[in-house]
Amino acid sequence: MTSIKKLQQREFKSVLAVTPFTARKNDSSNSPPCIACNGGVLIEVLIALFIFMTSSTYLLSSEIKTRVLWQATLKSQGEQIQLLNTAKLALTQDNVEQRWEDIAVFGIPTITP
Repeated sequence: MTSIKKLQQREFKSVLAVTPFTARKNDSSNSPPCIACNGGVLIEVLIALFIFMTSSTYLLSSEIKTRVLWQATLKSQGEQIQLLNTAKLALTQDNVEQRWEDIAVFGIPTITP
């Protein structure tokens, strides 16, 4: 049988020795990690949840304010376009009252060069 390992490959042994865990009842420094934290993870989760909720609330209120601003901008733009169209229409109309009898007497108006 031939070995699967390459000739130059070496085996590495662990530098740290594995020791069995024995904890005393009142010693918290030797207790396993799940007993030693006593709610620290819960506090970290609550802080992360608080940060997530505040940032989400800020972004949501910011988005709502942006939509309100966009709607106000569109409304004011519509009003401004309507005022401009009214002003342009007023410039095209004469203040002289014209009737069909005027056309019958003077003829159809034409533009002369």
